[in-house]
Amino acid sequence: MKKIALLLMILSVSLSYGQKKKQKSSKSANAVAKSGDAKVVYNKKKDLFLVVSKDSMLLAKNNSDFNPINIKITPVKIKANTFYCVTWNENVKTETKLKKDKIAITENQIWNPATKTLLIGNTQKAIDTEEIVFLDKLKTASETQYKKRSEGYEFQLLPTGEFFLKMKNKSTKYAYNEKSSRYEVKK
Repeated sequence: MKKIALLLMILSVSLSYGQKKKQKSSKSANAVAKSGDAKVVYNKKKDLFLVVSKDSMLLAKNNSDFNPINIKITPVKIKANTFYCVTWNENVKTETKLKKDKIAITENQIWNPATKTLLIGNTQKAIDTEEIVFLDKLKTASETQYKKRSEGYEFQLLPTGEFFLKMKNKSTKYAYNEKSSRYEVKK
């Protein structure tokens, strides 16, 4: 009996020492995109930040529906300045009995890490709507209507650091002005 108890005790001790301890992650944020010394990270509250050389800039606060995809960082060099253009997409679906919306959101932000300021922020939405419309008052006959619309400007970054904001018939070019430290309309 003593031999069995001793054998069980030795076996349980050897098994407990043989198991590996789980390593704790020392990172408090998860990087989702990197470019050189810049990276986009989530913090514990699921806020989205741009981190450049230990300086952080808040890109977007967390809300329950926020789920960015295709996050990209593009360094923008203008003479001695280096800015970062952060772009991400988001798909949002809303649905009721009579209406379904599929919204594709594209967000573009250009940041100056030296002053931690947002130079330009642009949001573009493409909305596809499928709606059931009743043709009479008694709601006996209906048809499904499909509509597409867009909100905001299309953003196009040029290799020179300039960018275009476009709509259907209108296109505006912006260039960085070093005197005012911001983007202005280029004529």
